[in-house]
Amino acid sequence: MSCLDELYEQFPVRNTAEQKKNFRSWAAAQAEKSGWTVREEENEEHINLVIGDPEKAKLLFTAHYDTPRRSFLPNVLLPANKTLKTLYTFGVLLPMLAVAVGAALLAGQAAGGFGTMTGRMTTMVTYMILYFALFFLLLRGPANRENKNDNSSGAAAVLDLAARLAGNGSAALILFDDEEKGKKGSKAWTAAHPTLKSGLLDVNLDCVGNGEHVIVSVPPEAEHDPAWPALKAALEELDAVILPAGSTAMNSDQKNFEKGVGICVCLKKKKLYYTPRIHTSRDTVASGETVDRLVGALASFAGGAPAQKA
Repeated sequence: MSCLDELYEQFPVRNTAEQKKNFRSWAAAQAEKSGWTVREEENEEHINLVIGDPEKAKLLFTAHYDTPRRSFLPNVLLPANKTLKTLYTFGVLLPMLAVAVGAALLAGQAAGGFGTMTGRMTTMVTYMILYFALFFLLLRGPANRENKNDNSSGAAAVLDLAARLAGNGSAALILFDDEEKGKKGSKAWTAAHPTLKSGLLDVNLDCVGNGEHVIVSVPPEAEHDPAWPALKAALEELDAVILPAGSTAMNSDQKNFEKGVGICVCLKKKKLYYTPRIHTSRDTVASGETVDRLVGALASFAGGAPAQKA
């Protein structure tokens, strides 16, 4: 069974340096129980947990272990509809813009109107302060206290894979830091390992605990990897929806790999695939059984992966 519930109960928030350190110690101990060599690798200011030896591996399984800040507006994952995700983003930003503009105009009018230098300066300053304050709250609010799906589910899946792939030198696993700050942990790691950035098939797991539908984002480079046919077959056993990366709105650590395959799990309403609640206090829904089902398929695939490099 998945370690998701244990992970979530002990480390629901992984935001401060101390919270991250405690989680990494626990996660390393879980992987070491299965015989893996584990190390912390600091890339720039980001501390990534490396399980196994990526230099000798043909496959890489990854997830981010940091947790997001709470947003005052919900972040809805719409991985299979890039256009709708863009419209949703504008739908969130436009009310912010309207509030900032409206308040700025009122403040400017109270300060003398546009006919005066004071009025114009007051309007401009009020707008800038309000807009950036609202934008900060949208992206960098207080630490979110509930993060079961984003991304406790992905971190648990990587640790579950480590347990199932014990002794498999063809695979390595990484838990990345600071995805929520702009994929900085994986960006720094791939910058430090440029040959692995271009050569390894990376399977990244983000928000894989809530839903019945597996959504997969695949760049053209990954489809040319020798392991892709076997991975595709394993995912098709799950009835996964496999889409070209260019048509998806799946923005996670796989983006920093040339052959980065992104996987998430979604709910479905009519023809719309979605994952709600992330970045909010309602991110409490994720199933160990859902994670276990995905991990089982990936472990089966990786067990038949190409042999370790000489």
